[in-house]
Amino acid sequence: MTSGNTSRRPKWYEASYRRHLIDMHIPDWDERFLSRLDPEQYVKLLRTAQVDTAMVYSSSCLGICYWPTQVGHMHTGIQGRDVLGEIIGGCHEAGLNVIVYFNFWTKWAAEQHPDWRIIAADGRGTLEYLWTPGHYGVCCPNSPYRDFVVAQLQDLCERYDFEGMWIDMIFWPTVCYCRHCQQRYQAEVGGDLPRVIDWTDPAWVRFQRLREHWLTEFTALLTDTVRRNKPEASMGHQCAAWSSGWQTGLTNAFFKEMDYVSGDFYGDALHQSFTCKVLYHLTEHQRFEFMTSRCPDLTDHTTTKTKDLLRAHVYSALANNGAFLIIDAIDPVGTMDSRVYTLMSEIFEETRRYDGYLLPSAEFCQDVALYFNFESEINLQDNGKNVLDVSSRAPLIDDAMNAAKALLASNIPFGVITKKNLHDLGRYQVVALPNLAMMDEEEAEAFAAFVRGGGSLYASKHTSLLSKDGEPRSDFLLADLFGVHYLGETAEGVTYAAPAVDDPEVFLHHTSDHPLIIRGSQLRVRADQDTQVLATVTLPYTDPADPARFASAISNPPGITSDLPAITLRGYGQGKVLYAAGNLESINTDTHRTIFASLIRRLSSRPFVFESDAPKAVELTLFQQAEQQRYILNLLNFQPELPNIPVSTLRVRVLVDGKHVTRVIRLPDEQAIAYDLRGEYVEFVAPTLETFLMLAVDYV
Repeated sequence: MTSGNTSRRPKWYEASYRRHLIDMHIPDWDERFLSRLDPEQYVKLLRTAQVDTAMVYSSSCLGICYWPTQVGHMHTGIQGRDVLGEIIGGCHEAGLNVIVYFNFWTKWAAEQHPDWRIIAADGRGTLEYLWTPGHYGVCCPNSPYRDFVVAQLQDLCERYDFEGMWIDMIFWPTVCYCRHCQQRYQAEVGGDLPRVIDWTDPAWVRFQRLREHWLTEFTALLTDTVRRNKPEASMGHQCAAWSSGWQTGLTNAFFKEMDYVSGDFYGDALHQSFTCKVLYHLTEHQRFEFMTSRCPDLTDHTTTKTKDLLRAHVYSALANNGAFLIIDAIDPVGTMDSRVYTLMSEIFEETRRYDGYLLPSAEFCQDVALYFNFESEINLQDNGKNVLDVSSRAPLIDDAMNAAKALLASNIPFGVITKKNLHDLGRYQVVALPNLAMMDEEEAEAFAAFVRGGGSLYASKHTSLLSKDGEPRSDFLLADLFGVHYLGETAEGVTYAAPAVDDPEVFLHHTSDHPLIIRGSQLRVRADQDTQVLATVTLPYTDPADPARFASAISNPPGITSDLPAITLRGYGQGKVLYAAGNLESINTDTHRTIFASLIRRLSSRPFVFESDAPKAVELTLFQQAEQQRYILNLLNFQPELPNIPVSTLRVRVLVDGKHVTRVIRLPDEQAIAYDLRGEYVEFVAPTLETFLMLAVDYV
């Protein structure tokens, strides 16, 4: 169901909610492998599960093909059959959309063409070290492999009709030092490839920007190949590596090379909520696709998640206006467990009732935006390390996710945005920059305009201290907004923030004598005269790095007070800016999250789009469907231990901003819900919430 411009034919991804992929990473050294693959049974099980879109393997991460191609190696177990063609034909006869799956990784090509391999800094290829040694061969996009991939995609486009193409694993698994990368670097920059990480060294950062450019250029080549041959087909690429750090090379430019964003993810309720909000704002077109396996993760082949967990996964995607794709894995001989498809049918039979109420044109109503850029997915503590010793995780994403947890626990409507959304900042009351070290002038100007116009900004620690070219700044690029100026950093790795005023609504039980611990250093800053200091830096009695001197054998108690600002607040134009000298939003305690959420509330200038007394395990999302004159409120109960304990007497207030409310109903049965109008809000008690509720607030 779509709204708005009815003159064009809706794209398949706008009205697809129940999608399916079956992994087929099966070698062919045993003649039994895939010998029992039955395309007719394959399609029959998809119909049983009530999926509407099938993603079908043309090749696997092994590089072995499932169609009779002359470019590459065809799986011997299928004995020359056009398995891909048979499955595509069966799916189309069943009325399913077909997305052809193609894998960028290829063990076969890496073995056949050693010169194509991605080579790590120590000279090893991915077959020697990546994940399970011997399993994964990855070829470099700067090598002749790029022509080989183009030829395979060309072959697929010429042979088959399909609604879309989706390319898996298209990212840098490591920094590549193959001769092709060296030659290209020599031609474009000159000299040898850098091998020491230093985010304050323009030469190193220039190399990273080239890696990002090379990946995006290659991705664009593949996208253009498919679009040139299949102009009506959608194009998608695996984007799950977006949060894995700088090594993968993903940027906003990469995401422009796909019609909708999609990736497979594995985590808890918080991880899925956060990921869905990133995907919602990154996608070029709605709806985004959240993928996860029916097993606990891809290393498990036979353990099926509980029905309650799978149901919660589906509803979490729908609650963020996305689509859900379930991943199964084929048995080596080619059979599938029919019980999985019966289970998914039961779940999809329940969730499909909401299809007609999920409009791709709906506006996600959010008051707070967590902002990150891909360039800041770095760890400054890696400076000086060999590229082989890189940290495995980007602190920025962990910090932002913990901030999201704080907002969820406090029922604060939020989203997660990137530079793609930089010109939409006016939609939000508060934008948070969690230790966003690298920033460019375009971002700085946008944030300044946002605050001048009445928005509020939260920023922490190193935010804006580095250019995206790797040039260290002597002061914050946003110093005029912050009202503080950079002086240095504490040597101590454990510090405290001591409230400068008695404010229990924000700082809870913390006082100047019992300050708030900051598990990390803080920046030493000087505040302007018109900047209010809410908290000051307190240091421990001794440097925790000194093993010979300590004030407590176990902890590092506060002992040295200072006048250095730890948290400041400043008016700027019509808005406000709060700066934290430490990484407050990253600390994983309920106390720190409550304080962070309280500071965000302090920055707000008007009522939030909704308010609720929902417990922490319940998330609310709100969408406005303007043409339908309706708000859609989703309530998701996703508890750490399932099945859920039902939640009753949950109170909700939705901001209707002067609109005349005609009814509040539960969907899809349209059961009326009693409500009151109080000021700008419509208030009601939600029906008992087991896993998911969708409510509508209609107005004129």
